[in-house]
Amino acid sequence: MSKPFLRRSAIVDIIKSRERTQARQRREGLMHHPVYFTICGCPDPACGGWHTIDTTRTLPSTQDCAAIIKAANVARKQVKRQRKRQ
Repeated sequence: MSKPFLRRSAIVDIIKSRERTQARQRREGLMHHPVYFTICGCPDPACGGWHTIDTTRTLPSTQDCAAIIKAANVARKQVKRQRKRQ
């Protein structure tokens, strides 16, 4: 590429948007909701995007994550064993 995708001001705006979103999450108690970065889509290199808190979903708890990972590992190992038998 001959020039950067985003200008420095756009990158700074993205970082500030992330900080504002994290502060809003802490204030409103939305720490268990995922945050997505939305790209603006306009051709202006000085324009970046913004962060959105998805209040329709929640992130799994630590115990749920451990159970999900354990189940995925068991399923993966079973598939691996079946491949070795064939």
